[in-house]
Amino acid sequence: MIRAVHADAGFAIVGRNPPGEVRALDERAGMTVTGEVADVRPWIAAADVVVAPLGIARGIQNKVLEAMAMARPVVASPQAAEGIDHDDTIRMADNRQQARAVLGLLADPAGAATLGQAARARVIARYGWDARLALLDALMEPAA
Repeated sequence: MIRAVHADAGFAIVGRNPPGEVRALDERAGMTVTGEVADVRPWIAAADVVVAPLGIARGIQNKVLEAMAMARPVVASPQAAEGIDHDDTIRMADNRQQARAVLGLLADPAGAATLGQAARARVIARYGWDARLALLDALMEPAA
């Protein structure tokens, strides 16, 4: 669907140990399957939109937080966003709707950039060191 609108669009699948059917996608035009990479940040920085289409997810997905922290707009399955306090800074879509969500963000670069900046601000406010250590500070204060 995306390539029907953006013929030159590329899709990179970045992650450790992709199964054979995913590795086979590397043969398709516009598709890149990396397997494990030493540093995911260049891949995230190069993305116009980060997609997390996970069908099964356990715990908070750092890959989603990393994309948000780098101010990238994110389209995620409900499973990938579960446990993340994202305050509507992620476009949530099930697998059938993810391409439409990506197309919407690509059609509105300014809106996509605004969404990415809001996602970054949310990660800093909720998951940054100051936010996380504030809980510890409260525990360490002597009782009045």
